[in-house]
Order: sequence, then structure tokens, then C-alpha cells
Amino acid sequence: MKFIKNKFLIVFFWVMANLVALTVMRNQERQEIHAKGLDPDLISKFESITYSRSTPNDKSQIPFHAKFLKPVNVKDHQKYPLIVFLHGAGERGDDNLVHLKTLPQQMATSSWQERFPCYLLAPQCPENMQWSSSLRLNDALEHNLLDQIYHMILDVSTKHAIDPKRIYITGYSMGGYGTWSMIARYPELFAAASPICGGGDPNNVSEYTSLPLWVVHGDADHSVPVTESRKMIDALRKVGSTPEYYELKGVGHDSWSESYKNSSGMIDWLFKQHQ
Repeated sequence: MKFIKNKFLIVFFWVMANLVALTVMRNQERQEIHAKGLDPDLISKFESITYSRSTPNDKSQIPFHAKFLKPVNVKDHQKYPLIVFLHGAGERGDDNLVHLKTLPQQMATSSWQERFPCYLLAPQCPENMQWSSSLRLNDALEHNLLDQIYHMILDVSTKHAIDPKRIYITGYSMGGYGTWSMIARYPELFAAASPICGGGDPNNVSEYTSLPLWVVHGDADHSVPVTESRKMIDALRKVGSTPEYYELKGVGHDSWSESYKNSSGMIDWLFKQHQ
């Protein structure tokens, strides 16, 4: 009987020790998330995805991480928009967290989800890489992360109640360049796009002249000159396109905060677009 009692106590203390350790780890994780300017309760709504894809011409794989947000209540027989979000250069890495600070975290709040129920896909660019290694359309796509993102979009679209006619893409800074490159390479995939403080190749605008665009840039941006967006807008208008273009007077590089947080602005416009 004494042996059984001792065995029970050993198991009990082992379970309690594990529960304490788990609680400590969770608290540490929450502190780390807070330190990155994130809300742990909002971040917990995202699923983690690790994606890699080899091609017939290149068997090497470039794994990268993403976060995926679902609508709060997915109703039967109803499809929802998908927002693809491309972050800036400062959020590169492999923690699969820091790139959620802006639009992704915002769209996870109850108020935004209630008004704009949607899926959101936020891949994280690996350190020392960039969304668009070149602005030329004839790059070998299998060597580019944008190709990986394209196939990730197709993958989540087949597994979830995503409306294929309402797939949107937006990004800022490096993600703005990535947004311009994505719509040039895969114009048929998107219903609308919003590149913010980025740039692209004006020679490729004929690929997406009919795509609804909401473009934003601060005229005091010293990191990515406003001329990067201006030349894209000029090229689009020359071929008959009518993009929405907003130059924010006196605003520096951070032209995305105002753009994303204005609930009657870009996001509202975005959700009205469909193929």
C-alpha cells in the first residue's frame, strides 16, 4: 500500500511540474509576443503554416513561414474574400510573428472581423531575401519567392471557403514592390490590389490595365521615393487605366498605418471589388 501511495505521489508531482513548466513557457511566449508589439490574444487566432515547394527544374526547396487567419464564423455554403499581405523588409525572419504587427493583427480584431469577415494569408520573407529579386517579368519563377506565394494561395483556396473572385493583395515598402510584381505575373488571380510606398516596372503595366488598384505613397518618403509610385501611375494612365492614387502630403515612409486603419478608405474599397 505504501508503494502505491509513493508511486501516486511521484506521478502527481510529475504532472504538477509539467503543468508549471507549461505555464511558465506560455507566459514567456506571451511576453515575447508583447515585446514585438503584438497582442497575444489576437495572434492566437492565426494558424501557422510552413510551406516549401520544389520544381522539376530545381529540386531545392525554399521553406518559409506564414500565418493564416480565418473568419470568426464560417457559414455553410458561403465563400469569403482572401487578403494576401506582404510585409516590409524590417519584418523578415523566421519567427512567424513580427510581420503581423500591422494589417494582419488589425484584421483579427472583433470589430474589423465583424465588418470585414475574411481569410488573411501573411507569409514571412526569410532573412536576407526579398519578395521580388528583380522587377523583370522573364525571371525564372521557380527561383523566386513570389512563385511560392502563388502556389500557397492556390493551396489555401482549395482547402477553405475562399471566393476565387475576391482575392486581394496588398503590401508596403518591400511588400509594395512584391505587390506590383505579383499582379504583373499573375494578374488573373486577383480582384484588386493595393501597393503602398513601393514600386514596379512601368513597362509591364499592360499586364493588368483592368485590375482595380488603390495606390498610396507619402510625398516625404526618403526610404522609397514617391517617384516610384508616380512612374507606375503615369504608365497606367497612359494605357487607359484609372487607378486610385493617393499621395499623402508631408508623410514619410509610413504611409501604410493611415491607409490600413481608415475603415472607410482602402479596406472598404477593397471589399467592394470582385472579378
